[in-house]
Amino acid sequence: MKLLSITIIIILTFSCKGKSFQWETLDFDAFKLRAPSNWSKFKEQGTDAYIGGLTNGKDSLWFYYGWYISGPKDDESSHHLYAQDTINGYSAVIVIPKQTGNGRLEMFIPNVTERHQFALSGYDIKDTGTILQIFKSVTFKNSDTTKNSTLTLTKFKEYPFGSGRTLYYGLCSSCHSLEKNLYGPSLKDVLEGQSSEWLNDFLKSKTAIMRKDSVVNMEHQKISWFDTLTKNDVQQLMGYINGK
Repeated sequence: MKLLSITIIIILTFSCKGKSFQWETLDFDAFKLRAPSNWSKFKEQGTDAYIGGLTNGKDSLWFYYGWYISGPKDDESSHHLYAQDTINGYSAVIVIPKQTGNGRLEMFIPNVTERHQFALSGYDIKDTGTILQIFKSVTFKNSDTTKNSTLTLTKFKEYPFGSGRTLYYGLCSSCHSLEKNLYGPSLKDVLEGQSSEWLNDFLKSKTAIMRKDSVVNMEHQKISWFDTLTKNDVQQLMGYINGK
């Protein structure tokens, strides 16, 4: 564990080879980011999403921007660390490998717009510091650059906390399917047209909340763990449900 902590501290100091290059802005139309000048962009054709990336000829980052993007997968959670962070006003999940250069580096933003999600990721990249700086530089049309929190060691955990997929399977799936009625109604039916703020209020309410269209008056069993959910957690959960 001590060795792991030292490794993370090193990569989060951002002392990396990429700093010998000037940093430049790359414009992908839907978003912009900053990267060392030896990185260049490329675009690919996607069916359900805008797909492309950037590369320095050795390492590459791929982005996916669209409706049907799933968040970070927790099937490899034993090899990765997870953190929640604010990227220029947007709530994001960031994944780094426990062993530098051996695993996935990913940033996932579930709610760029009501229907658009964003993921930027690469694999087996040794220069983690540069990649985290690139992640932190991503901006969209409605980004608020005054809201860009500091990414610290304490934010990374050894389980996918904040992953919408994990929260869904941990809290909801025993009673609710995404598409079908089980013990409880389909979540996509219940949450159609609702915001993450509505879901946050509902989960933390001790009484039923009526939907605006008065079609569903749903009650839920109060679970004390709901009170520990942050608004960012609920955004991740909502993003996963809307993206499936």
